[in-house]
Amino acid sequence: MDRHFDEELQKVKKNLLEMASLVEESITKALEALKKKDLKMASEIKEIDHRIDRFEIAIEDQCIELIARHQPVGTDLRFLIGVIKMNNDMERMGDHAVNIAGSVAFLIEQPRIKPVSNIWSMASEVKEMLKDSVKSFMDNDAKKAQQVCARDNVVDEMRDETIRILLTYMLEQPDKIGSAIPLLLVAKNLERIADLTTNICEDVIYIAQARVIKHHAEEEKG
Repeated sequence: MDRHFDEELQKVKKNLLEMASLVEESITKALEALKKKDLKMASEIKEIDHRIDRFEIAIEDQCIELIARHQPVGTDLRFLIGVIKMNNDMERMGDHAVNIAGSVAFLIEQPRIKPVSNIWSMASEVKEMLKDSVKSFMDNDAKKAQQVCARDNVVDEMRDETIRILLTYMLEQPDKIGSAIPLLLVAKNLERIADLTTNICEDVIYIAQARVIKHHAEEEKG
């Protein structure tokens, strides 16, 4: 029974990794479509998102069945609950990639705006956070997870700087407002993806150490 349960857990991990790979692909492709203003590439994101959605349903079903059949406790139970939550967080990241891709068609119709390099720096940091959050989950590495959580502040600062730059453009060149607004939304979607990677890492810490750090729960206990 234990061996069978372990095999089933490995299948869950494999599906989760494949889903994470699709999420990373959708974010990368959406950003590339935005940079190139490539409508064809942007249109491909929805198909990737449908595949992500199918993974979400399958993984959740797997976890619920394992909990019902084996009634795990301790670390195994925390792991399966963590998978269900991570699964949901990654599906939402896919939705944010769709939102980013949706900006492409609108931007093509607008006047050109001066490049905002901050957005691409922010995108690079967010993608690294996603990779590291998935790795920390697969390795049950609470230390790496804690480091990813700390980097969320860096992304927040980048978002604030991007907003400041774009608002300045809008004030100085009101005719470019239509070009700036979609980029503001892109920055917001990137910031939300970073928040979701932080959620994953908070769950890693809970699984590995049975510590709840969400909403500063430990500080309140103290």
